[in-house]
Amino acid sequence: MTALFASVPLRSALGKGFKHLALFDEDDPLANYTKSSFVSYLNSVFQIQTGSGNVAVTLTSVSDMPAPAGGECFSLLFVGGSEPRNQNTYAVSHSSLGTFSLFLVPAGSDENGAQKSVATINRLPPA
Repeated sequence: MTALFASVPLRSALGKGFKHLALFDEDDPLANYTKSSFVSYLNSVFQIQTGSGNVAVTLTSVSDMPAPAGGECFSLLFVGGSEPRNQNTYAVSHSSLGTFSLFLVPAGSDENGAQKSVATINRLPPA
C-alpha cells in the first residue's frame, strides 16, 4: 500500500496542488500583497470584523523585520476601537485592498485608550 501511495504525486492524490491546502488560500488577496502594498495605505482606515461588529482601525505603521534571503517579513500596526481584541484571526477589510484574513495580536493601547493590534507577515522563499 505504501508503494502505491509513494508513486502517486500529491497533486493527483488531492486533486489540487499545495496552494489549495488549508495553509494557502489563493482566494485570499493577502497572498498577493507585499509590504509596499500596505505602505501605500498608511494612515488609511481598515475594518476589523469582530464578534460584536466592525471596528474601524487605522494602519499606523508598516515595519521591516528580519527575513531570510528571498523572503519577506514585515509587521502592520493597527490602532482603533476602545474594546480590547483577543489574539485571533480576523477578517479585515479595506476599500481598495478588499477583504482578507489577518492573525492579530493585541499590543496595548495608545495614550487616548485606542487599542493597538499587530499582524506579522512572514513569507519564506520557495524551497
